[in-house]
Amino acid sequence: MTIAPPPETYRPGPDPTFAPGPRTPLPGLHRALAATGYALVWGRPADWAPEPAAVRRLLGREFGRYERIGSAEHRHRFAASRMLLKHAAAAALGAEPEQLDLARRPGGRPYVRGCDQLEVSLSHTGGMLVVAVSQLGLVGVDVEAADRPVLGSPVERGICIAREAEDIGRLPAERRNAALVRLWTLKEAYSKALGFGMRLPFTSFGFEPVGGEGPGRLLRADGVPVEQGGWSFQSHVLDGAYTASAAISRGALGATRDTQARTMLDGDLAATVLAAAAHRAGPEPALDGAGSGPGR
Repeated sequence: MTIAPPPETYRPGPDPTFAPGPRTPLPGLHRALAATGYALVWGRPADWAPEPAAVRRLLGREFGRYERIGSAEHRHRFAASRMLLKHAAAAALGAEPEQLDLARRPGGRPYVRGCDQLEVSLSHTGGMLVVAVSQLGLVGVDVEAADRPVLGSPVERGICIAREAEDIGRLPAERRNAALVRLWTLKEAYSKALGFGMRLPFTSFGFEPVGGEGPGRLLRADGVPVEQGGWSFQSHVLDGAYTASAAISRGALGATRDTQARTMLDGDLAATVLAAAAHRAGPEPALDGAGSGPGR
């Protein structure tokens, strides 16, 4: 087991790019890709809602999922998130959104059909959509309302390893809930990047520091930092009200084509994580925006 370098050695990620609507260019996305190889783009559902007549064409193979979503609000956000994802991916690829076909891998992770050189991820909640695009390798993103009540809820018990719980307890009381939300999004993002979704117990790995923005460092379940194997983790506050985190793998694309989870994880972490995911294997969770998962 190799001890990870201190967090300050990680290069800061680019600021997320605000996308006000489909007719607006995304120069921030291009700058971020040129500087670091990945980009985060965010927008609001109201600005990215497709015309009703265009929904079936936009969603393609995902239209059946859209129809099965019971809530009109969640259907609206589902379609808007795919609209943003197509435009961000098209901008990264130098293509038109209409040329792209979105699909899902067996674990639920979205991808652009026929474009192996670009990895994508998306998340949405309330009034926020977030998309990640990466030319480096696997990527995952998650977003939650920064003030979502987590402290003292059943969710809290399923989020933290012992070291994280101790670190949360040392924070001022007014910062603890926000720190839990950040941990939640970091773990969702990493799990989604790996394609495990809800099948990966969040108590099988951890992150430090628990508070603030910026880079996170991966921990084993016993709290020991591990070599991150080319992964970096970023958190951001968006629109003053949402916490978004991204997990970015560096090196899975290009000359290295092996993207199996066993080779993307630290060796000490792999057995625990993969065994836990296998134990939870079963029907895929609902991914309609009301819950979590790789396609949310």
